[in-house]
Amino acid sequence: MTDNDNLGEQPATDESTTDRRTLLKATGTTIVGGAGLAAASGSASAQFLGSPEVIEVDDGLFGWSADGSIPVADEVLVFIHGWFGDSTVESQTTDVQDSLEAGGYTPDETVAIEWPGTTLNFIGAEADTEDVGEVVAGLVEEFYDAGGGNIRLVGHSLGGRCVYWTATKLSSGYEIETVAGLGAAADGSEICGDPWNPGLSNACEVRNYHSQSDSTVGSAYGGWGDTALGTEGAGCNPGANYTDVDVTYSVGSHLAYLGDDAVGSDLADAINAGSCTSGGDDGGDDGGWFDF
Repeated sequence: MTDNDNLGEQPATDESTTDRRTLLKATGTTIVGGAGLAAASGSASAQFLGSPEVIEVDDGLFGWSADGSIPVADEVLVFIHGWFGDSTVESQTTDVQDSLEAGGYTPDETVAIEWPGTTLNFIGAEADTEDVGEVVAGLVEEFYDAGGGNIRLVGHSLGGRCVYWTATKLSSGYEIETVAGLGAAADGSEICGDPWNPGLSNACEVRNYHSQSDSTVGSAYGGWGDTALGTEGAGCNPGANYTDVDVTYSVGSHLAYLGDDAVGSDLADAINAGSCTSGGDDGGDDGGWFDF
């Protein structure tokens, strides 16, 4: 399902995904600079009271693991950063939380997942997202086993890959309430088929925010017969609980998803609409939560 603004899709090219990724590696300096700007623009609460709880996920002596647990609460926002985002994950998380609260949703607890994304080896970082997703899936399962309520899982850029991997890595019987990718660094085919399509059944609501102004993702993914997930959306109908949300009119760059009012408002509305298991398509405009 799509929730677009009739802006049309960019034409596909015959440039290979590998070549596009090489181009993205070359823009690493720009992204590092942008990450610094994101930190500077972050809410002061990221440094003082109201700071998100940071859980570090890293590859250690015994493999990938986390140094903490998701706090047990009724409503928990979990944010995962992207490439070069580990140094500014607190301010990025706060920006996302602020936009959600402005839209009408306030979590009881907020968690920032920090993983080693600061590396010039973009291909390696992309591969690491599967391991990060698997560790976070374990944290999610522990949260539910401990009596936790609802998790709202949001990821930006390579963090978008992490959240889709998290849903895919969940064990049978577990379901994340909300999964949202912001400018996800991925091909549309990855969620239309392998590896993430099976994981959609492990989420109640999946919303993928994309912008045609996101040239960073657009230069690295997509190509002939495919789409850049964070620029054009999936280009297919992956599942009944999946919605592509085009925010081109509001998001003008790759980092602009973080704290964007339109993104926060739409996601907050979807969360506040309630359980998607009790609805059906009534033919109305309900923001996609029940519009299967």
